Amino acid sequence: MSASVYAEYLLSARQELLDARKHLSFSMSSVASVADAGEWSETELEKVEAFTSRFARVVDLLVNRVLRAIDRYELNEPGTLLDTANRAEARGLISGVDWLRELKDVRNRIAHDYAGLQLPDLFVYCQRVIPALEQTCQRVDDYIDQLL
Repeated sequence: MSASVYAEYLLSARQELLDARKHLSFSMSSVASVADAGEWSETELEKVEAFTSRFARVVDLLVNRVLRAIDRYELNEPGTLLDTANRAEARGLISGVDWLRELKDVRNRIAHDYAGLQLPDLFVYCQRVIPALEQTCQRVDDYIDQLL
């Protein structure tokens, strides 16, 4: 594949992440007044579910699309998630491999919490981690600017 194809893929992944971050930011503001207790009205529950789903989507796009697209652009062999995470940490894009693994674990818990039993705890976690996730996404965005 040519360098321009890798660049186009990276730009496309970056735009998807940017769009998802905007949606997450909207959801974050819409749940700002929602209590953490989990005794939510249907309207609040809908907002909380949208928020956690959008959080999961941002994590998924960051890890599975953008970080892997950076690897491809830099001509690294595709590998495991651990390979991708180690390279992201070496580039200074993430605070650590364990942190990224934790995000992926939470993403999976959100995706597979069909009955919503973990939703109150997931909601609190997502709210707490948003600033660090946003800083990471911004570092990744700045890195892509430097690459291209």
